[in-house]
Amino acid sequence: MRPRISAKQSVLVLGDIIVDVIGRVKAWPEPGDDCLAPRLEMHCGGVAANCAFAFAGWGVRPRLLGCVGRDNFGAYLLHRLRAAGVDVRWVQRTSKAMTGLLYVNVTPDGQRTFFGSRAANSLVRQVARGSTFYRGAAGAHLVGYNFLDPATEKAARKLIRIVRARGGWIALDVGASPSQQIPRKILQLCKDVDILFVNRDEAAALTGTRDARKALRRLQRRGARHVVMKLGKRGCMLVETGNVVEVPACDVRAVDSTGAGDAFVAAFLQGRMRGWSLAESAVAANAAGALAASVVGAGVNLPGRREVAKLLRQERFKGKWEAIRQRVLERLETAR
Repeated sequence: MRPRISAKQSVLVLGDIIVDVIGRVKAWPEPGDDCLAPRLEMHCGGVAANCAFAFAGWGVRPRLLGCVGRDNFGAYLLHRLRAAGVDVRWVQRTSKAMTGLLYVNVTPDGQRTFFGSRAANSLVRQVARGSTFYRGAAGAHLVGYNFLDPATEKAARKLIRIVRARGGWIALDVGASPSQQIPRKILQLCKDVDILFVNRDEAAALTGTRDARKALRRLQRRGARHVVMKLGKRGCMLVETGNVVEVPACDVRAVDSTGAGDAFVAAFLQGRMRGWSLAESAVAANAAGALAASVVGAGVNLPGRREVAKLLRQERFKGKWEAIRQRVLERLETAR
């Protein structure tokens, strides 16, 4: 990613916009049985919408491209996104499918199981080259799910071509299903990506190895300029100047990991947009991901600059990471 890109520029986000219905059960029911959650909560969700919410919380201007149904769920999502400062002028509406819906079961340790349908998300249309959607954008963030359906894949590939031609950067967050269903396609995309985000399972599916260091190097050899591996409560790993670096996590009790990866990605990318080093961006990203996992739901609940600064004031790291933590905190406290 090119350094010193102003965070006042817009970032383009393409992907799913979904209503999350979140419930908690202590044990999964047997086939044919049932199980009642004490209560259900409805939140804005979807990897693209979550990232857009998180970008807005960092003072970055997100322009969201996606599709929702002409139903109450779609109206609810658009209202919440607008209120958070997300530019939704390019979110399309359709009568051919309902708004994407996801049921999220959360276990007592904060782990999630998903059931749902992308629905209207798979019907997103391309945006014309001359559209103001692209004007003044620093770069674009995409997700692997964009490449599961023909329509969204066409929109994603066109977005990559146009943003690249304008000198912008491309980030890609792979996702569980794409890493398993279309690994070859994801690997081919690496050459067009400045920053590739994976977790350990996704990296293993793409590279055939559970060795995190080997997986990171293999992915970088595929052409991605930088590769970042999200490790949840263990922080993250990345490749910097040919070396694999482990970045320490923040100590936060996990309640619900929904949206934690999206909060991580937005925090990392806003750091790079402001000219922060990879290490500084990763420290902020770990803090944002940890905070996101400490509350129920994603969307408007995802942390921004102030929340991350508050957490980093309380943290203490070992070795060189303490100096990096302090630099990040200084940047956060003087940011506009």
